[in-house]
Amino acid sequence: MQNVNDIRRLRGTPLPDEWIKHRLDPYLPDDELTKAITNTLQSHHAAILHAPAGTGRYTTAVHVLTRLPVTDIRQVRREPGDMVDLEGLTDEDTGWILDLRDKEETLHTGFGLHLKEAEEHLRAHRSFVVVVTRTDTWGRVADEATELGYLLNPPEGLKVLRAHLTHPQPGIDELDKWLAEERIIQAMAGATPAMAAHWARIIRTAVGFNSASTEPKPVSELIDPVIQSAHNWRRVLREWHTHNTNSVHRNYLLAAAALDGAPAEAVYDAHTSLGTALDDTSPPPRGQQGPGIIELTHTVGAELGTDDRIRFLQPGYAEAVVDYFWVDRPHHAAAFTQWTAEQTTTLPADLGSPLAERVTQWATHYTLAKQNFSILRAIATHWAGSPRMRVHAQELLVAAALDPTAGKGARDQYLAWAKNPDTTDLTQRGHTPTVLKRALAGALAELGSAYPQIALKRLAELAANTTHDAVTDAVGHALTTLWDQPSLQEKIRTTLTSWFTSSQDHYTKAARRAFLHLAERTSADVAPLLLDPDGHDVDPWLMEGWRCALDEPITPTLQNAFDIWMDAALAGPALQPAVLKVFTEAVFRSETDRTYLATRFLVLNHAANGWEPARVGQQPTERTRLRDTLVIALRDADPTTTLARAHHAPPQS
Repeated sequence: MQNVNDIRRLRGTPLPDEWIKHRLDPYLPDDELTKAITNTLQSHHAAILHAPAGTGRYTTAVHVLTRLPVTDIRQVRREPGDMVDLEGLTDEDTGWILDLRDKEETLHTGFGLHLKEAEEHLRAHRSFVVVVTRTDTWGRVADEATELGYLLNPPEGLKVLRAHLTHPQPGIDELDKWLAEERIIQAMAGATPAMAAHWARIIRTAVGFNSASTEPKPVSELIDPVIQSAHNWRRVLREWHTHNTNSVHRNYLLAAAALDGAPAEAVYDAHTSLGTALDDTSPPPRGQQGPGIIELTHTVGAELGTDDRIRFLQPGYAEAVVDYFWVDRPHHAAAFTQWTAEQTTTLPADLGSPLAERVTQWATHYTLAKQNFSILRAIATHWAGSPRMRVHAQELLVAAALDPTAGKGARDQYLAWAKNPDTTDLTQRGHTPTVLKRALAGALAELGSAYPQIALKRLAELAANTTHDAVTDAVGHALTTLWDQPSLQEKIRTTLTSWFTSSQDHYTKAARRAFLHLAERTSADVAPLLLDPDGHDVDPWLMEGWRCALDEPITPTLQNAFDIWMDAALAGPALQPAVLKVFTEAVFRSETDRTYLATRFLVLNHAANGWEPARVGQQPTERTRLRDTLVIALRDADPTTTLARAHHAPPQS
């Protein structure tokens, strides 16, 4: 769901009222700053908010725009590095947010002047623009529009923490005791709003666990777990691993963390299979073949509930265990991710799906924090190889690419993976496994809504650097999905046109798959979407596409697309001339090269008889007449047929 919300925001869809309310609920406005920015917007229809990361720039922009007479608040749709053209914003009564927070963003000379020049255009459309960026980014052009810039000074961390622990309602119990704790006060000294919000989530989790406990603890005893959680439990886990070198204990800890909240029996079985996966099995200790569930659960610091489920009742502890393992045992990362894929496949859906969602979230956090993509690659690769987990592999890749501050690293990595040669060896460096390439194509189809040019470039590289039909199919399907965005159709047409006649087979295969997927799509009245509904104008691009499609033997996809077009011609006589023209023109090498290709004729003839088979003694019907009309037209288009007919014609008297 988070991926969907992020994509909608990035593609410029109006921000939902519920999303805005949730965002602003704990927000602490600076009334003087709000008034100043509002006045500037009313005068110039543009303003700039600049500050370091995590200070609340985006939320402040949303807050200010809610005070203005606008119908919608939207984010300007653009891709990282694109030039900004505010005069392209034509929606009326709209509050726009231009998000330039990424540290890779640069503002070119003239940007400030452009903001001032766009004033009349924005005024005419009763719209406003708030730019959010970093102070060093704005500093390069600030002297061009000093009257539009505002430095955001965030509120004190402790005040932000209070707000997030109070809103949304209900707030936490004993709030004042939490805020009076010296270690909390010290942690909030100099904390950004983002850091304070992170601590608030930890505290809320700790309070929730404590209130559900049969032996609730006082606030003073909850402070240390909260602080440890904020530091990812690294010291606690280091001490635990130092004193617990037993393979059984370590594997049980990792299995219990991965399956947090699962039935005890499932966790116990999982720790055994995990030991096998990590090649870390040891002879069972003495006494009824080793420690049981109760002892193991106590040893790893988890709780066995009355419902016989094992949980870690410390905030963030389960994720910290997995994170510690990834850092401490990188050579086991591939085996562990393969094990998670197997677990999600073999466990019941109510256990497997939550496991996949948890690992997706954890892997995204780890990857973006460390800017190390080995874990992301390992998980996505192993999951992509499982039919049940393939969708989770795509969700993982999408989530990493959408991160507003660190997603660029993921997107750059995807380009490198797309350019690498194929391999079936999941560990081969310098190559990309074909299962990962297929998952990447699916992820790019989703990302295309937010980053169309980035998605198309990586899809093109996937097509250029594969010899595997499954990857080619995935690229074709992704392009078909992106076609649903009208703004991308011309770009996709141009891309496919260059691929239709490429000398590289992988390009033509991808183009063929994409075109046939598009050719299969129909309107409500079952007419091909690619055809002019009145049948008057035949787009030359259609003939180029069908020529490419007919350069391979008949396939089920080609036959189905052909059938759809012939059915449409049969149902709508107005379409018949256009359909017949497309197919008869498709047998020629190109629009300018009128070489008649017999192989294309044979494929079309095969397809025509697949649509309506010819039988001995067959009675004429509308279908047979249309089939025969096409076959005769194809034969008449053959220059050798024309010459033969002229040769045998009787002399004129």
